[in-house]
Amino acid sequence: MSFITFEGIDCSGKTTQIEYLKKHFKNNKNVIFTSNPGETHLGKELRKILLHRKDLKLSEINELFLFFTGIQDNYEKIILPALAQKKTVLCDRYYDSTIAYQGFGRGLDLKKILKLVEASALPEPQLTFLFRIDIDVFEERSNNKNKKDKMESSKQQFYKDVIKGYDQLAKIHKNRYIVLDGTEPIELLHREIKEVLKDRLKIC
Repeated sequence: MSFITFEGIDCSGKTTQIEYLKKHFKNNKNVIFTSNPGETHLGKELRKILLHRKDLKLSEINELFLFFTGIQDNYEKIILPALAQKKTVLCDRYYDSTIAYQGFGRGLDLKKILKLVEASALPEPQLTFLFRIDIDVFEERSNNKNKKDKMESSKQQFYKDVIKGYDQLAKIHKNRYIVLDGTEPIELLHREIKEVLKDRLKIC
């Protein structure tokens, strides 16, 4: 049983690596994948509101609560039952995303966000992979996308602050954070991740 999360700013290569791992573990019924927001029925509705409903003018605090609601719902309905069955869970984004995006990026009170995490009794992951890229790499990759969601349309300074936030989290939680260079070749990153999973958690 292991709980592993994947973090990083948009366009960092995180989702691509998760897709590679899905193929690698496709015949292993003891490994499940989930993501935030959007995995449960409620999460899918929240994802539409948060990322695609540009007609809804959400305040920064409402954005925080909606993202966190999705994370909590995903934990209760998917992650917790899987862990109870001794399965390994690999999760695309978790509460570290809330801290980085809404705390550092939006400038909301970090202490209050951490109290929200504590009050929700969300467990800390055993391992977190952080896919790190600089702002110029993000902009180059983002500009090549045909369509951007609401979050990806945020200003440059927002993403600079999110990057700084993740760097701080990696320093604070250095025992569980594995920082990867998001500009490395896809196949090389895939091998590195599998090696870490094997060495640290005896899976893969």
